[in-house]
Amino acid sequence: MSTPSVPRSDGAPVRALRPFAFYLIVALVYVADQASKHWVQRLLAWEQSRPVFGEAFVLTLTRNTGGAWGILPRGNTLFIVFAVFAVIALAVAYYRMPQLDLHVGTAFALALGGALGNLTDRVRYGYVVDFFNARFINWPVFNVADSAISLGIVLLAWHLIRTARQEARARPEDPGEAEVT
Repeated sequence: MSTPSVPRSDGAPVRALRPFAFYLIVALVYVADQASKHWVQRLLAWEQSRPVFGEAFVLTLTRNTGGAWGILPRGNTLFIVFAVFAVIALAVAYYRMPQLDLHVGTAFALALGGALGNLTDRVRYGYVVDFFNARFINWPVFNVADSAISLGIVLLAWHLIRTARQEARARPEDPGEAEVT
């Protein structure tokens, strides 16, 4: 069931995630991302690792000039352009959708905070600082911003799947199947 928007006294819908909460999530993700990157850069040398949960999960300080899984390893400028468009698109989408479901608004805020965090690195350093290394699943090294973006995508996908199922259940049976007399 989608989160209903509550009508105001003038009849206009109210967002399930108000601007203050939206931007608070964006700010928390951004600050957590930048603070964690600063901390790990002071803790480790480049390419140095430190176990967190044995060798299954370690902190490994790396520079990423490309995208996930090593795509476009010298594509920093392209990723800056993409991130700027993503930031603008997420902010515009939030304001253009007056009846924004709580899950969708949260997904947008997580993705926006993460995009701003990685964009800051790309502009400041020419690469993204990554450090979470989940060796137990052989995953690319990632950071707080990547995690927030991924969680936002999962929330949005979950919302879309759930909404599609609800709409499918709510549809009346096909009128063409009714017997004509």
